[in-house]
This record gives sequence, C-alpha cells and structure tokens, in this order.
Amino acid sequence: MEPLAAGDPARVGDFVLRGRLGAGGMGEVFLGRSPGGRAAAVKVVHAHLARQPEFRGRFRREVAAARSVSGAYTAPVMAAGPEDDPPWIATLYVPGPSLAEAVRAAGPFPEVSVWPLAAGLVEALQAIHAEGLLHRDLTPSNVLLAADGPRVIDFGISRAVDGTVLTGTGATIGTPGFMSPEQARDGDVRQAGDVFSFGAVLAYAAGGVEPFGRGTPLGVLHRVVTAEPQLDEVPERIRTLVAACLAKNPDDRPTPAELLGLIAAEWDPGDDFPAAARWPEAVHTLIQARAVPPTARNTAPNTEPDNAPPPPHDAPTMTAPPRYEPTQPAGPPPEPEPAPAASGRVPKADRPRALRRRHRQALKLKRTGESEEAARRLAEVVADRSRVQGPDHIDVLYARQHHAMAVAESGREAEAAALLGDLIPEFVRRLGPDHRNTVTTRRGHAEAVGNAGRHEEAVRLLADIVTDTARVLGPNHPDTLLTRHLHGTNLADSGDHAEAARLFAVLLDDRIRVHGRNHEKTLVARMLHAHCVGLAGDHAEGARLMGELLPDLSRVRGPDHAETLAARGSRARHLGEAGEHAEAARAYAELAADTGRVLGPDHDDTLSARERHASHLGTSGEHVESARLHAGLAADQARLLGPDHRDTLLARHLSAWELGEAEEYAEAARLMGEVVADWARVVGPDHRDTMNARHFHARYVGGAGDYAEAARLMGEVVADWARAEAPDHQETLRAREWQAFYLDEVGDHEGAERLRAEADASRARAEGESVS
Repeated sequence: MEPLAAGDPARVGDFVLRGRLGAGGMGEVFLGRSPGGRAAAVKVVHAHLARQPEFRGRFRREVAAARSVSGAYTAPVMAAGPEDDPPWIATLYVPGPSLAEAVRAAGPFPEVSVWPLAAGLVEALQAIHAEGLLHRDLTPSNVLLAADGPRVIDFGISRAVDGTVLTGTGATIGTPGFMSPEQARDGDVRQAGDVFSFGAVLAYAAGGVEPFGRGTPLGVLHRVVTAEPQLDEVPERIRTLVAACLAKNPDDRPTPAELLGLIAAEWDPGDDFPAAARWPEAVHTLIQARAVPPTARNTAPNTEPDNAPPPPHDAPTMTAPPRYEPTQPAGPPPEPEPAPAASGRVPKADRPRALRRRHRQALKLKRTGESEEAARRLAEVVADRSRVQGPDHIDVLYARQHHAMAVAESGREAEAAALLGDLIPEFVRRLGPDHRNTVTTRRGHAEAVGNAGRHEEAVRLLADIVTDTARVLGPNHPDTLLTRHLHGTNLADSGDHAEAARLFAVLLDDRIRVHGRNHEKTLVARMLHAHCVGLAGDHAEGARLMGELLPDLSRVRGPDHAETLAARGSRARHLGEAGEHAEAARAYAELAADTGRVLGPDHDDTLSARERHASHLGTSGEHVESARLHAGLAADQARLLGPDHRDTLLARHLSAWELGEAEEYAEAARLMGEVVADWARVVGPDHRDTMNARHFHARYVGGAGDYAEAARLMGEVVADWARAEAPDHQETLRAREWQAFYLDEVGDHEGAERLRAEADASRARAEGESVS
C-alpha cells in the first residue's frame, strides 16, 4: 500500500481513506475505514468513464449484481454510490496478495496449497452462480489470498444470466489467457466458461505459468481456441482436474458441484486444519505486509517491521487455521527429509525437488507417447523414492501407479496387470477402499487384465468396479461411465456379444442423457452397441443401426476420421453377414477408395477393404471381376509383404478360385497349379492350404476336359488326405466322390462304383462311431 497522494480524496461516502491500494482499467482503489471501523477496498471510477452514460448504466447494474453475492470465499459489497460523481463501490478489504503476486513471489504452489485454493475458488463460483451471475474474468489477479483462504473479487464484468451483458456493444470481455474458447469467440458464455477460467487459474497456481502461454492477445486467444494447454509442470493429480476443466467443449467440463466431489476425492481438510499454513511461507510474508493498522491514516510509509508476526486467530475454524499449534495434517503424511550423506549434506539427486523433477520428466515422456522410456525412468524413480522416502510413502505408491500405466501403454499388459494388482491392497491400506485413486487403480488393473487377453477375468473384476465407482463418485461421473464402457468391451471380447449389446444399450441411454445424442462419447457407445447387436446374430439390425450412426459420426468427427471409417467397415461387414453381398461389395469399394486416400494405398486397412470388396463381389456372382481384383491385390501384397507371404498366396488362391467359379477352367487350372507349388514350398505338402489348392486344381483340370488327369490328381489327393487326416475324414470322402465322378467320365464305371461303395462304408462307420 502507498500513502495518499496530493489530490486524492480524504473521504468517499462514509469511508475515510487511509492509503492507495492500486489502480485498474476501471478506476483507483483505496484502503478505507467504515464508520464502524472495518477496513474496506474502495474503488473510485475514473472521471472519463464516469462521464459516459453507457458506463454509468453498466456500473449501476454491476453494483446491483455484486450486492447479491455472498459467500465465505468472496469479498462482499459494503456500500456503493453508483449515482455519485464519480461513482464508487466499497468491498470488504482482504489483507493479502493476489494469486498473481503470490506466484511471482513464491513460485508454483505445492499440492498442499493448491487443493484448498481449488476448493475455495469453486465455493466462490457456486456463490456467484447461485445468484444467476457469471464472473467472466476469473484470473490470478482477481483472486486474493487471505490467511484463512482465497477470496474472489471484481465482478465488474459479471453478466446476469437473464441476458444483461455488462460490456459495450461488440466488446470481448476477459483476460485472454484465462478466457474460455466460447468467450474468446464471443459466443454463448455460461457457467462452464467460469469453470474453464478456474482450470486455467489452477494450472497457473500449480505450474507457475499460464497454460496457454503469453504474447499478443490475439495470439493467446488463438491458442485458447485451437491448442491444447501446456500442463507439463502441473502435478499429476491436479493435472487430471485441470484438464477436465479446460475441455474445449463446454459440455465436457465438470460442473462446480462435480468439481467439489473431485476435489474431495483427492483432499480432506480434516476436522482441524494443520498449523502449518496452507500457503507457502513467502505468501504469508506478503499477507503480513498487507495487514496494515486500520486506526491510523496512512500518509507515510508503513514503519512496522516486515518480519512482525501476524496476530494469531482466537480459535481455529474451517476458514481460520491456528498458526502456532502444529498438528499432523489429514491425508498422506508429509514428505520426509532425505537422509544426509556422510558429509552431512543431502545428496542433490535425493532432494525432494530433484525427485519431483525426474518424476515429472518421466510423465512428460509418457504423455508424448514415449512409453518404453517413460517406464524405464519411472522404474528408477520408484526405486529412488522407495530408498529415500520409504516403500510405504504415498508418493512411492503414486510413482508405482504411473510406472505400471507406462508399462501398459508400452504394450506389456500382463506385466502391468501384475504391477497394478500388487498396488491395489497398498492403496486400500493407505487411502481406503473408496478413495478415487484406489478405484482408479482397480480399473486400470482390470483394463490391463483384459488387454492381456484374460477377458472373462476382466469382466468379473469390472462388474464389481462399476458398482463401487457408481457408489463413490455417482452414476453419472465420467469414471463410472468409462468403467461401464470397459465392462461392455471386455464382454464383447469374451464372446458374450448379446450381453455386451444389452450393456451398451443401457450405457447409450445414459450417455445420451448426460452428454447428448451427438457427443463424441455417445457416438462411440452407439457404434459399439450397433456392432455388438450384429455380432450377437442380428446382422441386419447391426447394419441398420450403423447406417443411422454414420451421418452423425461424419458430421461430428469428420468423414475421414478413424472412427467414421471403422463404422463404415462394421456396417459393410454386417451387410455381408446378413446376406446383402452386393450392397456389402459397394460399401467396401467406397471404403477402400477413401481409406486409400486418407491412410495411403498400401495401408493394412486399405488392403483389407480391397480384399473384402473382391470377396463379396464374388459371392454376389461377379466372379470374373472378383478374380481380377484378387489378382491386383496379390501383386500389391507381393510387393509389400513378399511373394511367399501367406496373404499374397491366399489372394492368388482366391483369384484362381473365382475364375473356376466363372467356369474359366483352363486359366483357373493353370493359376491354381502354380499356387499349389508355392503353397507346398512355403507351408509344406501336407498343409491344409496346400491340400485344398490341390483339390481345386484337380477339379479345374477336369472342368477343362482332361478327366483322366483330373482322376489321377484327385486320387493322389484322396491318398494324402487319408494319410494326413484319416480315411473317414470328410475331406478324404469329398475327394473320393470327385475321383469317382472323373472315373465315370472316362468310362471306368466299375472303379467309380468301388470308390462310392468305399465312401459309403466310411460314412457308415463314422456315423456308427458317433452314435455309440
């Protein structure tokens, strides 16, 4: 605070002014004393604004709005003179620095300070919103830190929800780095806009930097609208909360009530606050400097020493912790001091800041997709934290959790499942079975179990976790809905498609109710429901549901998005399974073209769509075109995978087979003969693929008119099937029937009848064995 300057008023309304607190775009702010002796922050409007009728009307509405707000974490209006010249407003003085000043002085706040800050800010927003108002400019400069908690100030740009906007026509109000995307676009700003600003303020407090950077206002606004926030310096648990608040879509952000639930899951203030102040010590120094005596006019600099202790509170309350009676804080214990080295100094690598920095760096690698390196570094962090802090320290448990998740993301799902399974009882012991991190670890364990291929076990685990998550966090919480999603996908992967379809139908109703029909998460639920309906046997209905989804998915996600392309593939598949082969062929042809354009002609998804297009064309009767497409696919697969790759040989096999179905037997026989030789060389003469190709080669030779050669070739096939499988095997019997047919064609009717009799006897033996 500065002394009053020449020309400053001595009194405003009934308030005697004691000094200058600062100035802003709207006016100057003075420290005043009410007739009852209460300290007040008195804001006097600049003269050039006071002369504008539009501003006076706006200020009048501001005062009326601000008077209606009360709450433990807001600064209430004590008095105002909107009709005076100049206009003024007085709010209760908060003896503390702004959050912006505090972070500049103390650096990023530790987690123990951030959680109570978050809880207080959310309570303040609830008080503002309860009166039908929006703040619209929640920034670090508009958050003051008192000894007993934060205070939200300056409703000068609040907006009544009934539509009265306290801004000039066409003006965009707010501070660029803390405005929501919809506010930056001058769109419809609702309570979710204040939640976005809250997330940005919390990121600044925890990380020390603005989440969308600094620079020109337009540049910052562009990043707010289009770019992801930079949260690398924000601790993991707080980052999860902040990221939810900074969602671009307002509907994806939690409400203030949901925020309080998320904060309560991470932080418990306990019955008595700890004596160790929630703010960093440098902040308490700033608070102390602002605790000026209210009884003497401040016309000279304050002479009270900077290190004078603030007066203790008479008794501890929820908003006024005792300052001189230390108690153990609720929740996880404080980080112990590392053991000193032989020299008496703590090794630099073992200091808390060094451990935290290494931990954050490893998590940054994890977020950027470098999972293997992140897992390696996190394993080292776990070992060093365990050595320095002890294996039971809560930070060690979180490091183990992060390590296990990085292991899962690197593809080692079975290992991750084991690590997370070992961690669950530790979280239960330290945090309790209903703590959010305990439930989250259980879900991560079940997900890793499913990804490791143990789907039935994952289904059993997730069924219990769904119940517990709904009880702890609520049925509509994002974690509850995610757990139900995982339950359904593992049911489908276990083969229980009918039950999976039922679960996704129920989940879909809840997604629509919570998010809306065209929300991205709802669209995914619609896609999985349609797919499971088809897999459960009702392919026509699955294709119909997928067809209804596609226009919405294309509009929301884009026609070239991976989910849109996947849904088109699923629809084409179910069309084919429903017997609509011509329609399936058309769908696959269009999908192959678009996948080739988006992902490239050599991408696996493009090649797969081409193969299915060719196959459904053949099934619909267009065998010659199908053969041509298979031949083209074989050439590309030979180039990409090699001439001996199974997919290459299979495409050549199918091309020859389709020519045979088209009754072009001579060409089919020639091509299938080449395929037989390559199958035998690559997979062996007795492999089923080789034997199958030999069977059709013999048939096509016969179809081309060489019945004697066909009978000879088929006789060899009969002998090899009998040797490789059994004389009574169905493939052996089928080959005998064809051999008998070709013997009849060359006039060897006796030989043909003998083969048919042998076949009949073999069938009789097989049927008798099956009856017995």
